[in-house]
Amino acid sequence: MFEDFTPMPVLLSYLEKLVAFDTRNGVGQELPCANYLESVLKTHGPDRLKVGTVARSRNRADGAYVLAQWGTPHILINVHLDTVPSGQGWSTDPHILTRKGDAVYGLGAADIKGAIACVLACLDARPAKDVAVLFSGDEEQGSEVMEQIIARGDMSSAPMAIICEPTGALPGLRHRGFVSYTQEFTGPGGHSSAADHTPAPVLRGARVACALGDYGDAHKDVGPEGFKGLCMNAGSLQSDGAHNVIPTQAELRMSMRPPPGDDVTLRANQVRNIMTQMGPGAKVTELAQHSAFSCDDIKAFASVLGPLAGQGIDLPYWTEAAMLSEAGKNCIVFGPGHINVAHAPDEFVTLEQLNAALPVYARALSGGFE
Repeated sequence: MFEDFTPMPVLLSYLEKLVAFDTRNGVGQELPCANYLESVLKTHGPDRLKVGTVARSRNRADGAYVLAQWGTPHILINVHLDTVPSGQGWSTDPHILTRKGDAVYGLGAADIKGAIACVLACLDARPAKDVAVLFSGDEEQGSEVMEQIIARGDMSSAPMAIICEPTGALPGLRHRGFVSYTQEFTGPGGHSSAADHTPAPVLRGARVACALGDYGDAHKDVGPEGFKGLCMNAGSLQSDGAHNVIPTQAELRMSMRPPPGDDVTLRANQVRNIMTQMGPGAKVTELAQHSAFSCDDIKAFASVLGPLAGQGIDLPYWTEAAMLSEAGKNCIVFGPGHINVAHAPDEFVTLEQLNAALPVYARALSGGFE
């Protein structure tokens, strides 16, 4: 039985090492962390072990991943190893794991290096059987690593997958898709006294933003219960102007989150058409387009989830479960910690949450049975 399966000292030792790696998306390095994970996984005798790198866009360092598998995998456990930037407001060093009472603080503790530490502690406790483990980068900005993992076939042949995110140690069964565009407006610029006769990049961007808002308002009843609406968002409109200067350029950034069951590609095309019609001649660039996610068959996870079976929840955020589901895997999202402390200063995960997640990972790693 797994009720007494609480290797907390070992788990926290792993988490301390993982938090110390700077895997901040955009400024950190993923490969050193992947190499460390390879060295740990190697001690557990996998039948296959591979480290891969992926060239990423926007002048970022190469992304990285490590895949290990034992036997004929029934389940793939996937955890992303990158984090968001640390930002301002931390009361402790974000790369030093700090314990305060029943919680441990550090960048990635909740999202989602705590899950990696759980997996490694479980592997130390008992042999792995018919399972694959994939630690992958670039989840926080673009998912370019997962895209290549799927294209290369480096996700194992397991028909099921657990994608680890902070779900409060409950199985996540559905979430929205995600679409994001940027649009660039230009003009000659000048003194604001000439505004009546000079192209106005900010005003053009604002008109597009208003049109997008109208489109979102017209579709607030789309989607199943719990996921109504498109979550249309005009995130920013920035320029090089001032209150008395006509800008020479402006950039609008928007996002939309279509609900499960909606046609994300159709929505994306409709949004792009609005942007090009309302802002003719302004360059539109797609930043992301990801499908929504719904678990195919939660009953298949009953032996792995144990007493948590039947406690599925909806998630407010996007995950790479959508990509692995599209690639043919029956997925759930599961992990320790809560999303409300992720991406924030003084990110933390409680020991209670880590203990709650351990039995699920232990069952998955040992073939799905107690």
